[in-house]
Amino acid sequence: MTVSAPSDRTVVRKARILMLLEAAEHAGLTPMPVLELHAFAYFANVLSPVWELMPQERSVLRRRGGPYYPELQDDIDALVGRGLVSIEGLRHVEDEDGRWRLEGKFSIADNGAITIATALRAFQDEQRLFGFYRELAFALASIPDYQRADAVAEDATYGDERFGDGAIIDFAEWKQANYSENAARFFDRVMPEGRKATPAQKLHLYARHLQRRMASA
Repeated sequence: MTVSAPSDRTVVRKARILMLLEAAEHAGLTPMPVLELHAFAYFANVLSPVWELMPQERSVLRRRGGPYYPELQDDIDALVGRGLVSIEGLRHVEDEDGRWRLEGKFSIADNGAITIATALRAFQDEQRLFGFYRELAFALASIPDYQRADAVAEDATYGDERFGDGAIIDFAEWKQANYSENAARFFDRVMPEGRKATPAQKLHLYARHLQRRMASA
C-alpha cells in the first residue's frame, strides 16, 4: 500500500496554522478556544488585502456560532496528532445546529513547532505574513476576552444581514465584495492632516470599530 505525500497546498496550510498560533501566543491569546481560532483565521483572510496579501480562503460558510472551516480543523487535528499543536480542556459540545463537535483550547507546542514557525521567517513572503499575523493578533488582543468571541458578528462582511445562516459569504472568490477591507481602508479618511493610516493602524482601528459596535448593540 502506497501512502501519498501531502500536497504542497496542505503543507502550506499547516505551516500557516503554526504561524497563526505563534502570533496568537506572542499576543497573549493562547490557549485559544477553537471557535476563536477559526475567527482569527477568518479575520486573517478577510483583512489580508489591507496588508497587500492574498487571502488563503476567499469565502466562508456563515454559521450562528461564528465562522468554521472544516478543512482548517482537519489540519489542526493532524498537527495535534503530530505533537506540533497542544490542546487542553478537550470535551464534546453541541452547537447551535444540534451537531456535536470537539471543543478545546489550542496553542503552539513547546517543541519543534516554534522552531518550524521561526524558520519560516527566512522566506520573504512568509516574513510579511508573520508581520501581518502578529499585528492582527495584537489588534484582536485589544478586545476584552469576554467580547472577543462576539466580535466577528460585528464584522462588516460576516455581520452583513443580507446573508442568512448557512449562506456562503463570497468576499474574494468571484464577487470581490470585501466590506471588511473597505471598512478598514476607510480610516485613511479620518487621519489628521490628510495622512494615510499605516496597515498596522488600520487593523487596530478596525478592532476598535468592532468594540464600539459591540458596545452600541
